[in-house]
Amino acid sequence: MPSPRHNLTAWVVNIVTIGSAGLFFSYILWQILVPNPSDIARKITVSIDGANTGSGVLIEQQGNRYVVLSNWHVVSTDNRPLAARSLVITTGDGRKHLVTTPQISRVGKLDLAILEFQSRDRYQVATIGNSDTLSEGEVVYVSGWADPSQQISTRVYQFLVGNLSGRLDRPVARSIPQDGYALVYTVNALPGMSGGPVLDSRGNLVGINGRATVDLRTGTVNTVLGIDINRYLRASGKLPDRTWRKYN
Repeated sequence: MPSPRHNLTAWVVNIVTIGSAGLFFSYILWQILVPNPSDIARKITVSIDGANTGSGVLIEQQGNRYVVLSNWHVVSTDNRPLAARSLVITTGDGRKHLVTTPQISRVGKLDLAILEFQSRDRYQVATIGNSDTLSEGEVVYVSGWADPSQQISTRVYQFLVGNLSGRLDRPVARSIPQDGYALVYTVNALPGMSGGPVLDSRGNLVGINGRATVDLRTGTVNTVLGIDINRYLRASGKLPDRTWRKYN
């Protein structure tokens, strides 16, 4: 007859085994159900080429019509949209889509622009997150198509990881510049990545990357700013009253 101690040991081993199996299957389920931000970013990020270069993010599809959100400074000169037939959007599959002046519009006074193109191909669009829930220290991801450099002769897709380090919309709302930059994060974004998405840990779109300051002594980026997605939703009239907190 097994001793009580033997029975206790067997019981503990069984519990540990079951627990380990549960953790393993939970991990597998997590991998299946929770999308990888890197995979999402690659599909929803586009490059923009013309008189200026930049990036953008696919945010909407209606039939064959796609909407891209980017920075206004990427698609304008002297505060006016670039001349007709001067912008090309390249999607993740390498296809190029022409954008004309009537398909470009500014979002209020923000440094944001909407671009439209037509395609029969099917592309993934971003899932809009809630930028109000972001906290300092939280992981954020920034993607975009960096301009050529001394080492790389062509534009290259980049996926960068950093942390939200500050928010300019707290505690004094009046301190927010009219162009909308309010997110501060530790990502050394490169030229050409302006207009690309800022994603949270679940791959939701929570901002648009767009401004960086460079230390003149070292030549390195020391501050990177983005426009939070709720500011875009408010300016475009798409921020639901009951489920989202509006800004003052």
